[in-house]
Amino acid sequence: IGAWVESGWVGVQIFFVISGFVIAFSAEKSTPLRFFEARVKRLAPAVWICAPLTAMVLLIVGLSWPTDAVIRLVRTGLFVPYGPWVDSVYWTLGIEIAFYAVVWTLLLLGRFHLMEVVAIAIGLTSTLFWCLYYPLDWSGLAETRSLDLLLVHHGVFFATGVMLWLMRF
Repeated sequence: IGAWVESGWVGVQIFFVISGFVIAFSAEKSTPLRFFEARVKRLAPAVWICAPLTAMVLLIVGLSWPTDAVIRLVRTGLFVPYGPWVDSVYWTLGIEIAFYAVVWTLLLLGRFHLMEVVAIAIGLTSTLFWCLYYPLDWSGLAETRSLDLLLVHHGVFFATGVMLWLMRF
Protein backbone atom coordinates (compact mmCIF):
# COMPACT_ATOMS: atom_id res chain seq x y z
CA ILE A 1 0.00 0.00 0.00
CA GLY A 2 2.99 2.30 0.53
CA ALA A 3 3.51 2.77 -3.20
CA TRP A 4 -0.08 3.93 -3.59
CA VAL A 5 0.06 6.27 -0.61
CA GLU A 6 3.35 7.83 -1.73
CA SER A 7 1.88 8.79 -5.10
CA GLY A 8 -1.33 10.21 -3.65
CA TRP A 9 -0.10 13.77 -4.22
CA VAL A 10 -0.91 13.29 -7.92
CA GLY A 11 -4.60 13.45 -7.04
CA VAL A 12 -4.23 17.10 -6.04
CA GLN A 13 -2.69 17.95 -9.40
CA ILE A 14 -5.46 16.09 -11.22
CA PHE A 15 -8.00 17.98 -9.11
CA PHE A 16 -6.41 21.31 -10.17
CA VAL A 17 -6.61 20.29 -13.86
CA ILE A 18 -10.27 19.35 -13.46
CA SER A 19 -10.85 22.59 -11.59
CA GLY A 20 -9.28 24.65 -14.38
CA PHE A 21 -11.66 23.02 -16.85
CA VAL A 22 -14.78 23.27 -14.68
CA ILE A 23 -14.17 26.84 -13.54
CA ALA A 24 -13.53 28.10 -17.08
CA PHE A 25 -16.62 26.22 -18.27
CA SER A 26 -18.82 27.62 -15.49
CA ALA A 27 -17.53 31.17 -15.99
CA GLU A 28 -18.00 31.12 -19.74
CA LYS A 29 -21.52 32.57 -19.70
CA SER A 30 -21.52 34.01 -16.21
CA THR A 31 -21.47 37.44 -14.64
CA PRO A 32 -19.02 38.37 -11.90
CA LEU A 33 -21.77 38.25 -9.29
CA ARG A 34 -23.19 34.88 -10.41
CA PHE A 35 -19.67 33.43 -10.59
CA PHE A 36 -18.87 34.67 -7.07
CA GLU A 37 -22.16 33.37 -5.68
CA ALA A 38 -21.63 29.96 -7.27
CA ARG A 39 -18.15 29.66 -5.79
CA VAL A 40 -19.38 30.60 -2.31
CA LYS A 41 -22.27 28.13 -2.58
CA ARG A 42 -19.84 25.43 -3.62
CA LEU A 43 -17.13 25.99 -1.00
CA ALA A 44 -18.72 27.48 2.11
CA PRO A 45 -21.20 24.73 3.06
CA ALA A 46 -18.60 21.99 2.69
CA VAL A 47 -16.00 23.87 4.74
CA TRP A 48 -18.49 25.01 7.36
CA ILE A 49 -19.73 21.45 7.86
CA CYS A 50 -16.48 19.48 7.51
CA ALA A 51 -14.13 21.78 9.43
CA PRO A 52 -16.14 21.69 12.70
CA LEU A 53 -16.47 17.91 12.38
CA THR A 54 -12.72 17.64 11.90
CA ALA A 55 -12.08 19.88 14.92
CA MET A 56 -14.41 17.74 17.07
CA VAL A 57 -12.66 14.55 16.01
CA LEU A 58 -9.24 16.06 16.78
CA LEU A 59 -10.47 17.10 20.23
CA ILE A 60 -12.08 13.73 20.95
CA VAL A 61 -8.95 11.75 20.05
CA GLY A 62 -6.73 14.23 21.88
CA LEU A 63 -4.77 15.53 18.90
CA SER A 64 -5.60 19.16 19.59
CA TRP A 65 -6.03 21.54 22.51
CA PRO A 66 -9.43 23.29 22.65
CA THR A 67 -8.00 26.79 22.13
CA ASP A 68 -5.84 25.63 19.25
CA ALA A 69 -8.76 23.81 17.65
CA VAL A 70 -10.96 26.91 17.87
CA ILE A 71 -8.29 29.16 16.36
CA ARG A 72 -7.67 26.72 13.53
CA LEU A 73 -11.41 26.26 12.99
CA VAL A 74 -12.02 30.00 12.74
CA ARG A 75 -9.10 30.44 10.32
CA THR A 76 -10.43 27.60 8.18
CA GLY A 77 -14.03 28.84 8.26
CA LEU A 78 -12.92 32.32 7.21
CA PHE A 79 -10.86 30.86 4.32
CA VAL A 80 -7.63 32.43 5.60
CA PRO A 81 -5.10 31.53 2.88
CA TYR A 82 -2.23 30.92 5.33
CA GLY A 83 -2.19 28.12 7.89
CA PRO A 84 -2.65 26.78 10.39
CA TRP A 85 -6.00 25.31 9.44
CA VAL A 86 -8.10 22.76 11.28
CA ASP A 87 -6.47 20.14 9.04
CA SER A 88 -3.55 20.46 6.64
CA VAL A 89 -5.69 19.33 3.68
CA TYR A 90 -7.25 22.80 3.58
CA TRP A 91 -4.03 24.18 2.02
CA THR A 92 -5.58 23.70 -1.43
CA LEU A 93 -8.46 26.10 -0.77
CA GLY A 94 -6.29 29.21 -0.94
CA ILE A 95 -4.84 28.11 -4.26
CA GLU A 96 -8.27 27.29 -5.64
CA ILE A 97 -9.55 30.70 -4.51
CA ALA A 98 -6.54 32.40 -6.13
CA PHE A 99 -7.55 30.84 -9.45
CA TYR A 100 -11.17 31.88 -8.85
CA ALA A 101 -9.89 35.43 -8.31
CA VAL A 102 -8.14 35.44 -11.69
CA VAL A 103 -11.30 34.27 -13.46
CA TRP A 104 -13.54 36.65 -11.48
CA THR A 105 -11.25 39.58 -12.32
CA LEU A 106 -11.48 38.78 -16.03
CA LEU A 107 -15.27 38.62 -15.73
CA LEU A 108 -15.38 41.87 -13.78
CA LEU A 109 -13.25 43.65 -16.39
CA GLY A 110 -15.36 42.21 -19.22
CA ARG A 111 -12.26 40.46 -20.53
CA PHE A 112 -13.11 36.79 -20.14
CA HIS A 113 -12.19 36.35 -23.80
CA LEU A 114 -8.57 36.73 -22.61
CA MET A 115 -8.82 33.56 -20.49
CA GLU A 116 -6.67 31.65 -22.97
CA VAL A 117 -3.90 34.25 -22.89
CA VAL A 118 -4.02 34.47 -19.10
CA ALA A 119 -3.96 30.67 -18.76
CA ILE A 120 -0.98 30.46 -21.10
CA ALA A 121 0.85 33.11 -19.05
CA ILE A 122 0.08 31.28 -15.79
CA GLY A 123 1.07 27.93 -17.31
CA LEU A 124 4.32 29.23 -18.79
CA THR A 125 5.30 30.97 -15.55
CA SER A 126 4.63 27.81 -13.56
CA THR A 127 6.41 25.60 -16.09
CA LEU A 128 9.42 27.91 -16.19
CA PHE A 129 9.61 27.86 -12.40
CA TRP A 130 9.72 24.06 -12.33
CA CYS A 131 12.17 23.85 -15.24
CA LEU A 132 14.56 26.10 -13.32
CA TYR A 133 13.82 24.62 -9.90
CA TYR A 134 16.52 21.93 -9.89
CA PRO A 135 19.19 23.58 -12.07
CA LEU A 136 19.11 26.72 -9.92
CA ASP A 137 18.50 24.84 -6.65
CA TRP A 138 15.35 26.70 -5.73
CA SER A 139 14.53 24.14 -3.03
CA GLY A 140 14.07 26.99 -0.55
CA LEU A 141 11.11 28.16 -2.64
CA ALA A 142 9.38 24.79 -2.66
CA GLU A 143 7.21 25.49 0.37
CA THR A 144 6.67 29.21 -0.22
CA ARG A 145 2.98 29.88 0.33
CA SER A 146 3.05 33.16 -1.59
CA LEU A 147 4.21 31.28 -4.70
CA ASP A 148 1.32 28.85 -4.15
CA LEU A 149 -1.16 31.73 -4.00
CA LEU A 150 0.38 33.41 -7.06
CA LEU A 151 -0.22 30.10 -8.90
CA VAL A 152 3.49 29.66 -9.57
CA HIS A 153 3.65 26.18 -8.06
CA HIS A 154 0.36 24.77 -9.36
CA GLY A 155 -0.68 27.17 -12.11
CA VAL A 156 0.37 24.82 -14.87
CA PHE A 157 -2.35 22.39 -13.77
CA PHE A 158 -5.11 25.02 -13.82
CA ALA A 159 -3.78 26.19 -17.20
CA THR A 160 -3.95 22.62 -18.52
CA GLY A 161 -7.58 22.44 -17.44
CA VAL A 162 -8.33 25.73 -19.20
CA MET A 163 -6.65 24.44 -22.37
CA LEU A 164 -8.80 21.30 -22.20
CA TRP A 165 -11.86 23.56 -21.82
CA LEU A 166 -10.79 25.48 -24.91
CA MET A 167 -10.34 22.25 -26.88
CA ARG A 168 -13.64 20.69 -25.79
CA PHE A 169 -15.17 21.15 -29.23
